[in-house]
Amino acid sequence: MTDTGAMEQSGPHDDLTLHEVRVLACLIEKESTTPDNYPLTLNALRNACNQSTSRDPVVSFGDHDVEQALVSLRERGLTRTVHSTSNRAAKYRHVLPEALQLESGELALVSVLMLRGPQTIGELKSRSERQHHFESTDQVTAVLEQLASRQTPLALHLERQPGQKDARWVHLLGDLATPGDGATEPPDAEGVSASGDPYGDATAEFYDLLAAGHWESFGLQALDLLAEADPAHGPILDIGAGTGVGFPYLQAALPGVRIHAIEPSGAMRTALHTRLAMDPALLQLTTVDPRPFGAAALPERACALVASATLGHLSDADRSRLWKYVAAQMPAGAPAVIEMLPPDRPVSLPPTMYRRLTVGDHVYEGWQQCEQVDERHMAWTMTYKVLRGDTTISESTVQSGWRCLSVDDVRAEIEPFGLALSEHDGCVVVTRPV
Repeated sequence: MTDTGAMEQSGPHDDLTLHEVRVLACLIEKESTTPDNYPLTLNALRNACNQSTSRDPVVSFGDHDVEQALVSLRERGLTRTVHSTSNRAAKYRHVLPEALQLESGELALVSVLMLRGPQTIGELKSRSERQHHFESTDQVTAVLEQLASRQTPLALHLERQPGQKDARWVHLLGDLATPGDGATEPPDAEGVSASGDPYGDATAEFYDLLAAGHWESFGLQALDLLAEADPAHGPILDIGAGTGVGFPYLQAALPGVRIHAIEPSGAMRTALHTRLAMDPALLQLTTVDPRPFGAAALPERACALVASATLGHLSDADRSRLWKYVAAQMPAGAPAVIEMLPPDRPVSLPPTMYRRLTVGDHVYEGWQQCEQVDERHMAWTMTYKVLRGDTTISESTVQSGWRCLSVDDVRAEIEPFGLALSEHDGCVVVTRPV
């Protein structure tokens, strides 16, 4: 029996897709719970991914989905293929403990978080029992804190949400809140900030064509609102930089300014890095952090801050970190320009086309709909269509959660930090008073 596959770490592992997260977690789980059948065949692994129990979200992957995830995971150095002369079918195993230096308890908690989404300490203790025995919830907490305090964190503590009895934890290995293709349950709106990719591949693919139009108005606002910032104080901190469509506006406002971009979506970063590669000057001025905001390393100082279409993706803890950064690490008067997207309270919206664009012989359409989750959260469904005449030749759908915030909500949040707020068309500017 021989193993094949890359053993070296091939880079960060915090941008795994939903498919990769599910496949990797199932390999970890089955190694402990069904050791006689491990490593797993493709058929066994697909069945494990599509279980209707102990899974959130429940998915319906095909062989191709699992195979593609295995190829990517092998390239990342997280799985290996096992060949045997006595068995014609290839089998697959994970190497996460070696790749990320994980102990047994850490591995068990990470896998359960990957399989079932945000969970409380008590839930994690009971659900990880078949993989690793924890003596107490305090022991679980200690291990989670170890995962969260790594140089590249693997877990994040979410603040308790209204209506919840206990706070929850999430993993930071990748896609959490975007079920994407094959998922049968809506996203968990309260955990969106921990998602490796809150938008999904589909939105990233069509973003510049269909979804970036708001930058035409927000960018013009930013030109004026950033004009008085002093680049000598540090870079512009761009939270949720997306494909980098806003960079020309930032450079126009402050020529030659450095940009510290935070963008956890791997798909978005593909377009962002392409944009940088085509602009040598911008390439030298831009630093891209691929981690979620809650885990990202922020610059020691910043001359300004921009958050476009981002605030609703941040958890309570993330927003607290944001306001604390403005209060403690930005100069007095330095602008934090925050785009405020409607609605400020959850609503339900039927499928609505918001953009139609002709590209060559094809027509591209962007559709959106949303459902109210609770008094603060909505679940958005974005659909992107490519048509030739009356025939739809491609259609992609992605879901994401969103927390609704009003200007008054932001004003109440920043008050304890001693910050001031001014309202503008479609955005607010938060500053530390001079």
